Amino acid sequence: MTSLSQRLPLLYKFLILGLAGILMSAVPTWLFVSGALDDLARARHEARGAPPLLALHKVVQGLQVHRGLSNGMLGGDETLAARRPAARDAVNKAFAEATARLDAAQVPAAQRDAWQRAQQAWQQLEPAVAARSLPAAQSTAQHTALITSLLQTGEQLLHSYELQLDPDFATNALIQASLVHAPQLGEKLGVMRAQGAGFLGRGGELPLEAKGLLQSLRQRVVELQGDTLRNLARATEASPAFAATLGAPARTLDAQITATLALADKALLQVDTLTLPAQEYFDTYTRTIDALYALNAQAMQGVDEALQARIDRLRATLAWQALALLGTLAGATVLMLVFVRSITQPVAQAVELARAVARGDLSGSDIAHGSNEMGRLIAALLQMRRQLTEVVGRVRQGAEGVATASAQIAQGNTDLA
Repeated sequence: MTSLSQRLPLLYKFLILGLAGILMSAVPTWLFVSGALDDLARARHEARGAPPLLALHKVVQGLQVHRGLSNGMLGGDETLAARRPAARDAVNKAFAEATARLDAAQVPAAQRDAWQRAQQAWQQLEPAVAARSLPAAQSTAQHTALITSLLQTGEQLLHSYELQLDPDFATNALIQASLVHAPQLGEKLGVMRAQGAGFLGRGGELPLEAKGLLQSLRQRVVELQGDTLRNLARATEASPAFAATLGAPARTLDAQITATLALADKALLQVDTLTLPAQEYFDTYTRTIDALYALNAQAMQGVDEALQARIDRLRATLAWQALALLGTLAGATVLMLVFVRSITQPVAQAVELARAVARGDLSGSDIAHGSNEMGRLIAALLQMRRQLTEVVGRVRQGAEGVATASAQIAQGNTDLA
């Protein structure tokens, strides 16, 4: 190994050192780039899940409206019955749009199968409701079962796209509010709308079991209202962007839900005889549910924008890191070449100077040199050449003197002879 290192030129030695440095920096660089690529892939994966989830919630919203109108129609309210066909068309449109979104997102096979089963269930339920062949309670139960299956599919999509694992605190809180608690809140409000509209359409007294059902639904709405608004508050406190777009609407929605629950107390739970028109009750709840879904859509848009901003930021970080790495490599290469040249060129000059002296050539001008080690070596060689030149000069003078003296002695011997 020692003999090999002694035979290697300096350039090769510097190249080997440079390669060793690159290899030493390759591992941390690879770890950083790999982590950044993983973060980018996760953000892209999450972003793909937002559109199908939003479309699925649109279907749920439409089914909730259709459930309430159907319950009112089957309970004998023809005003609500006249509005049902438009709700049916809205559900069909929402199903078509959601199917396109799910196809574009390439959702897993399990969720795709669940979605197809939900479509088939809707295609069987709607004609039965239109023919009025279902009792109101059975219609509500089938609608609710269908909505529950869609919410379960949404929960599975939430986990499939790992949205619930989002690392950003504000975005994670907004996801919890908009994709976990708000859909459940909208569903419970929808059930209260359907049940209340049905009871008000029939009029008379509210049965005790129905009152108990509505009271339990009301309590669950209050719980989900608190969960949704708390997560919205966390998101808006942690993100100024979320606060600007969601803060005021969230406070307005909170007050609206409270007022809507007060209507249920006044019209259903605290009266002996049901007198409020079913349409008025239905429309009040519909406005509240629509406001909830409007805020939820705005929140989902905020989630999507946050994910897209994260993707852009990660892309920019990777690009800057790549440029910085290339710049560092280029700068290191240039510096290495400069340093190699600053060493090999003086070494070559010193070698040539030593060889010239070895040949007996003491001529030549001074060589420009620095003050580092190589410069001092060349300075020493130049000094050696000057001193050798002086020594040779003195020897030459001494030789000439000896020659002159020898000639004079020889001439004296000749004269004596």
